[in-house]
Amino acid sequence: MSAKIATNIRLPEELLKALKHRAVEERKSVNQMIREAIEISLASVPKTEGPKNDAFEEVIGIGRSGIKDGSSKHDQYLYRKQE
Repeated sequence: MSAKIATNIRLPEELLKALKHRAVEERKSVNQMIREAIEISLASVPKTEGPKNDAFEEVIGIGRSGIKDGSSKHDQYLYRKQE
């Protein structure tokens, strides 16, 4: 099982009351109810394909690439335009 990371959420008071009531009915913790709801929600959404190729992706990390003129020649790097 993967590590669990704590997070905070804000719920309307009535929703939290309903959630706690349901958790007692199902003999589950509120945390478990929330995890299961998120898992169900994510499973019902079809997975999308990765992002389409974008020339801008090649610029990611440009600051570490040693390119010193990225700000003045960005069009050349992004769109392969020759000056």
